[in-house]
Amino acid sequence: MIKKNPPSIIIFDCFETIVENDTSSWIGLFNELVKDNNWNIDPNRLWKVWKTEEILFREKRTNLKDLDLNPKFKSYEEAWSDCFEKVLDNLNLKGNYNDLARKCVLNMGKNQPYEETSEYLNKLSDYCKLGVISNADNDFLNPVLARIDFKFDYILSSESAKSYKPNPSIFLKFLKENNLDPLDCWYVGDKEFDDVLGSSSVGMHPFLIDRSVYNEMIEEKKFISISNLIQLYEIIKKQ
Repeated sequence: MIKKNPPSIIIFDCFETIVENDTSSWIGLFNELVKDNNWNIDPNRLWKVWKTEEILFREKRTNLKDLDLNPKFKSYEEAWSDCFEKVLDNLNLKGNYNDLARKCVLNMGKNQPYEETSEYLNKLSDYCKLGVISNADNDFLNPVLARIDFKFDYILSSESAKSYKPNPSIFLKFLKENNLDPLDCWYVGDKEFDDVLGSSSVGMHPFLIDRSVYNEMIEEKKFISISNLIQLYEIIKKQ
């Protein structure tokens, strides 16, 4: 049996934790972009080239070895516009970078909660407060959270914090603004780097959710691995 001190709050990542973010949705968007702009290119190729640039942005935005060397904060929309500028220039395609980035934001805002999200967030709220810390722009975070049949106690986006996980500053800002002790916080996310490393660096108790694995729950050395919110509910019920 997994035993943890009962939390005063459980904090969730958003995308791929409580809300979907499937690659198929992105590929569908890029098919639309190619069609709407009459570009002579395979949409899958365009997606892969653009995604390569987007991953570079993610890799460079946080320097954990020296946080003072972090580049100036850019929202996802700003970074996605930069990615389109590089990709279209390299592929000799014409388009409005800002308009394309805005369509990505709108597309992200269409994502749906996972099937058990609303029900089990409400059940978990019987035991403690619930919050969100998400690497996201407000323009796509707020619409997806609004689709969940639950009102979170606290929400903090990277855009509002001007900082991306795993930078400790976004977690510390959340703790300070809401007068929380990190030892009383459980943090649930789908990425070991952003979520487990980031939350544990300030003293929170991390849970890694992997929805690609069916109903698996494992107590690792540095975190607890779960597959869905149902398992998280079973854990907190037994504390």
